[in-house]
Amino acid sequence: MRKQLHIYALLFSMSFIGFAQNGPGGVGTSDGTSSLRVWLKSDDIDADGDNTDNPINGTAVSTWSDNSGNTNNFTQAGANRPTYNTTGTFNAVNFNSGLAAAQFMNGTITGSFTNASAYFVINPVNTGNSHSLFDNTTASLRVEQWFNTSRVGFTRYGVADYATTIASPFGINSIISYHKAGGSTNLNVRVNAATQVLNIGSTTAGIPYDRIGRNSNGADEASGDFLEILLYNNSLNTAQTIIVDNYLSAKYGSILIPINVYNEDDIAAGNYDHDVAGIGRVDAANLHNDSQGTGIIRILNPSGLGNNEFLMWGHDNGDLLLNNVTDIPTSIQSRLDRVWRVSEVSTLGAPVDVGSVDVRFDLTGLSGIATSYLMLLVDTDNDGLFNDETPIYGATSLGGNIYSFTGITALSDNVRFTLATAIRKVITNRNITYRVNRN
Repeated sequence: MRKQLHIYALLFSMSFIGFAQNGPGGVGTSDGTSSLRVWLKSDDIDADGDNTDNPINGTAVSTWSDNSGNTNNFTQAGANRPTYNTTGTFNAVNFNSGLAAAQFMNGTITGSFTNASAYFVINPVNTGNSHSLFDNTTASLRVEQWFNTSRVGFTRYGVADYATTIASPFGINSIISYHKAGGSTNLNVRVNAATQVLNIGSTTAGIPYDRIGRNSNGADEASGDFLEILLYNNSLNTAQTIIVDNYLSAKYGSILIPINVYNEDDIAAGNYDHDVAGIGRVDAANLHNDSQGTGIIRILNPSGLGNNEFLMWGHDNGDLLLNNVTDIPTSIQSRLDRVWRVSEVSTLGAPVDVGSVDVRFDLTGLSGIATSYLMLLVDTDNDGLFNDETPIYGATSLGGNIYSFTGITALSDNVRFTLATAIRKVITNRNITYRVNRN
């Protein structure tokens, strides 16, 4: 019988060859060494890499653990705790601003960053109060600036309120982000597909991160379902901002964003909306050319990445098992059930060519690998089948269970790809037999 070979994705993927950008969308790392300072995910509330051990619906949340590697966990006790909500499309931490006790969570580390990017994936509820996101004693990020204004904004306590003209996105899954460069008085506020720059009158005013919500019953509380929170202690460049936007949009149901360079998450494309990551370039000062993200695929070293060009990828959530023995070329023993799909487009959505790339697989958990039997399968004719394709040989072991295909030119807009293993030939007494390469 053929032995099933299991591959487990490793979120903390490092080897002697360098650091993998395994943060959101492939921007930043999860080991505490990058500018990613807070990463809270409602689908992995204890940050253990297991999405199946989350609390049951209605459980009071005492700790929301940090995935950034900085152990900046957010905690609370007693009646001020939010609850875990599994009744929606996505699991969430729910803050109910209609209760008598204000619900908020305190960060282990406190302060503010004057050079930063902060993201919130949230479905806020309008209870008639003002509603905050991150907050401390000097400043507050507001999903609703003040009572019934229904406008997203920013507050400097004791100084001024700064309201955008962007409507508070009550009742819908939304991406709200704030970006401030060091030395600037401008704060770039983005809400789904809308953007606006606020002049907040100070270069030293920053993005706070002491708590989620505010301990102030009846005003400035957190409101609704929080799905994911990111905080970087530098303002992401334009290419990185686009990549993180697309990662969050794909993960949470195709939320509208200003620049959509990944459409494989669409229903018509097959819902390749898992572990989305990407590389891209807006110009020489705004680029990101090495990403892995939350999955096992790392793509880097593009030879022809031009201005306003992006390569994004995600998968269909198929099993990481070498189970498929039907949709394969004749020289293949089996391929992974999981399939990835690529968007290779400009910021206007037109197909582009970023040149050759290196494609690396983290195969931690798969034993008995022989590099010469690994092959990359690319659906070059985009017919949804791999059995009519020519396998790509030449994988190199880089150590640490990392295997690389170098200088790959077969990837193009909308194509699928996966990993396969060849039939192993063993010659004994002049008879040729075939064996699966396994232990």
